[in-house]
Amino acid sequence: MPPPILVLLALVLAVLPMPARSQAAPPASKLTVFLDCRTSCDFDFLRQEITLVDWVRDRAAAEVQVLVTSQGAGAGGAEYTLALLGLRTMAGRGDTLVFTTNPTTTPDERRRLMAQTMAAGLVPFLVRRGDVRRLRITAADPGGQATGAARAPTVDRWRAWVFQVGLGASTNGDANYRSRNVDGSFNARRITEAWKVELESDYEYRDDRFTDAELDSVGNVLSEEVYTNLRRNWDIETLLVRSLGRHLSGGMRGVLRSDTYRNLRRALLVGPAVEYNVFPYAEATRRELAFQYGVGVEANRYVDVTIFDRTRESLPTHYVRANYQTRAPWGSANLRAEHRNYLTDGTKRRTEVGGHTNVRVFRGFSVNLYGEYNWIRDQITLRRGSGGATDVLLRRRELLSGFQYHLGAGVSYTFGSIFNNVVNPRF
Repeated sequence: MPPPILVLLALVLAVLPMPARSQAAPPASKLTVFLDCRTSCDFDFLRQEITLVDWVRDRAAAEVQVLVTSQGAGAGGAEYTLALLGLRTMAGRGDTLVFTTNPTTTPDERRRLMAQTMAAGLVPFLVRRGDVRRLRITAADPGGQATGAARAPTVDRWRAWVFQVGLGASTNGDANYRSRNVDGSFNARRITEAWKVELESDYEYRDDRFTDAELDSVGNVLSEEVYTNLRRNWDIETLLVRSLGRHLSGGMRGVLRSDTYRNLRRALLVGPAVEYNVFPYAEATRRELAFQYGVGVEANRYVDVTIFDRTRESLPTHYVRANYQTRAPWGSANLRAEHRNYLTDGTKRRTEVGGHTNVRVFRGFSVNLYGEYNWIRDQITLRRGSGGATDVLLRRRELLSGFQYHLGAGVSYTFGSIFNNVVNPRF
C-alpha cells in the first residue's frame, strides 16, 4: 500500500489545471490593453469601468499600451497625458489625449475623468479590430462638461493667483524620550503661458529630549542626565520665470533662510538664471533635456563663529545644471548633474550627480536602479571647534564631510496568467 503522503500528492496533482504551453498570445475575443501608469491611477476603478477590453499585466502580451503621465498645472491641478501606443496587430497606430484637473478636483472626479478619456481613446482601436457591435455611442449636452475638469475661465477675479496655507503639530514620547514638532507653510503662485511666479515659505520647530538614567537592581533611579536637541529653521523662496520661446526661458530666484543646524542666523541668495531645453517644453511629460546656468550673491550671517573665523560674509556664486528625463514604453529614466562654486574661490565647490531608472528587460522582468553622490567642498558655515559625542549622536550641528551618497537597486519578476481583469476588494 503506498504511503499516505504519495496518495495526497496524487490527489493534488489530479485537481490542478494543466499549464498552457504558451501564453505569448491571448485569446482574440477582446482587445488586450496594458496600463503603464507613471502617476496616480485607480487601476481597480478603470478595470471596473472599462470592460470592453482584456487588461493584461505585461506589455508583450498587449495590443495597446496606455502610457499615463502628468505634470503640475498652473492653478494647482494637474495636466494628464494619455499616450495610446499600438503594439503587435495594432503596431503603427497611436493617439495622445490630454485632460486637466482643477485644484479642487476630488480623487473620484479625477479617476472618472481618466476613465472617460481612456475609454474614448480606445474606441478607434476597437473599431479597427472589428468590435463595433460591442459599442454604444451616446452624446452629452454640448454645453456641459465633465465634473472636475478644468475650464477656461472667461473672467478670473484672482488673475490666475493660487494660494495655499498649511499648519501642523505633533508630539510623541515615553518615559525616557519626548519630541515636539510644529510646522507651517504658505505658498502663492501664478502660472500663465508667458510667466511663472512662485512664492514659498516654510517654518519648522523641533524639540527633542532624551533621558539617560542609571537604575539599581529594583528599578530605583540612581542618577540621570537629560539631553536636549532644539532645532528651528525657516525659509522664504521666490521664483520669477519668463518664457522666451519653445525651448528657452529666463528667470530670477531669491532665497532667504535661517537654520540653526547649519549655523545660519540669516542667509540670502539672489540671482538670475537662464534655461535651455533641447526638446520643446510642451513635451516635458514624455522627455526633457534642460541645461540651466545661474549667477548670484550669497550673504550669510552666522549664529556662531565659523571655522574660517567669520560671523558674516558675502560671496558671489554661480552654478550649472543639467537634467534629462524620459518616460517611454520600455520604462523611465532621470539623470541630473549640478556643479556650483564661489567665484572668488573655486576650491570651495559642490558637485552633485544622481539619477534613477526603471527598465523592463523582458516579459515580467524589471530592473530598478537609483543613486546620488555629492562631492562636498563648500562647508563655509561650519561652527568653529570640534563637536562632542552628544552633538554627533543627536545631530545637533552640521559636521565636516567630504562626500554624501545614496545608492539602491532592485529587480522584480512576475509570471503566471497574463490577464488582469478581475477586481476583488474583499478584506
